[in-house]
Amino acid sequence: MSDTWLQACVPGARTVGNVKLKPFTVGHALLLERIGLDIVLTRQDFHAFVGICSRNYEHASKWLEWYLSPVGQWFYGWKPIFCNITEAITQAIDYLVQNKQLPEVMQNEDSNLAGNKYGTPDLQAARTIAISKLNYDPQTINDAPLGQLYWDILSNNELNGGARIIQGEFAQGLQELQRLADLRKPQES
Repeated sequence: MSDTWLQACVPGARTVGNVKLKPFTVGHALLLERIGLDIVLTRQDFHAFVGICSRNYEHASKWLEWYLSPVGQWFYGWKPIFCNITEAITQAIDYLVQNKQLPEVMQNEDSNLAGNKYGTPDLQAARTIAISKLNYDPQTINDAPLGQLYWDILSNNELNGGARIIQGEFAQGLQELQRLADLRKPQES
C-alpha cells in the first residue's frame, strides 16, 4: 500500500513547535493562500501558520480576522514562541510539504486534472471537481483533508482513464526502465 496515500488520507495528529495541529484541510490551504503564506520563514509566519492549522476552518477564519487586525499584528509581532524557533519553522515546512505531496501521475493528453489547462487556481479547480463530480458537500468541504481530496480527484480521474497513478510495483518498474534506458545511452566524452 502507498505510504503517500496513507499519509494524505489518514494523517494523524501532528505537533509543530509545541502546538498540536489539525490534519491539513482545504480550508487551511485557502486561508494560508489568502495571506500569501506559501512557506513559513519568520516568527510572524509561524504564528499565522499555527493559528490557522490548529483550528477547523470556521474558527481559523474568525481567528485570521483578529490576526490581520492592527492589534493582532502588534500582538503577534512580539508574542513569544516557547520552543526553538528554527526547529519549529523546520517542522512547519515539513508539515506543509508532507501534506501537499501528491503521487506521481502519468496523464493522458486530453485529461482534465485540476489546474493543468485553465486559469482557475488549483484549489478552486479541485473544489469544483470535488463538489460536482465526487459529491463533496459545499458546506463542509473546507474541513476536508486536502490530501484526501486530491487523492479522490486523482483516483476518479484514473478510474475514468484520464491518468495513471504511479505507485508501488508500477513505479518500481518505471524506475527500472529508466535505469536501463540510461545505461543504453551512448557514453559522451
